[in-house]
Amino acid sequence: MNTWVVGQLIRKDWQLNRVLIFASIFAGILALAVVQLATEATAVVGSVWFFIALILVGCMLPIGIVNERKKQNLAFLMSLPISSIQYTTSKLLSSTGLFLIPWLTLVLAALLSIGVRGIFPRGVIPLLLILALMPFVGFCIITAASLMGESEGWGIAANVACNSSYGLAYYFLCRVPAVMSNAASRVVVWNSTILKILGTELALIPLLLGVTYFVQSRKRDFV
Repeated sequence: MNTWVVGQLIRKDWQLNRVLIFASIFAGILALAVVQLATEATAVVGSVWFFIALILVGCMLPIGIVNERKKQNLAFLMSLPISSIQYTTSKLLSSTGLFLIPWLTLVLAALLSIGVRGIFPRGVIPLLLILALMPFVGFCIITAASLMGESEGWGIAANVACNSSYGLAYYFLCRVPAVMSNAASRVVVWNSTILKILGTELALIPLLLGVTYFVQSRKRDFV
């Protein structure tokens, strides 16, 4: 595989999406700053803004994949001396890498805020991780649909489905006693239910990306 070509494609995606990356980090950090005001209203507003920042970057990054097909850029790219595997590799590496920059930054900042400032009890950390992984899984679903779909409708449908499911998932999650019972604890409690949910989310991420790569590698026509 020509790593130079893959690197150039990744660099292109970075240049196109760097404003979105920095904007999402800024929005997430601003949301955490609002939480530091330590009132009930600011805690709710800041928390909501924080997760919106994660969700937005997760649904906006795959739009670039959809636009390449919509604006016929994909046809131009495939006319260059690159293979379908190189294109798929560059897209998965760039999209996942770009998403991880704000995701890791904001999640680590939130964990640091809880551990140092103590605005929220440490028992909420498992819930935070479960909720933070939801946009990550959603990002993988949208990316998979955008890459494997034969039309832009697949990516749009996946985007709508994922974005409309977060509130519903949170609704049911808050009604799981094993998840919520220790949220107000001063120490982190890892019970079997929490570990199963986290394990499922963590397993879905490489599974979705792996299936996407496998399906794309067997395609002969990407345009």
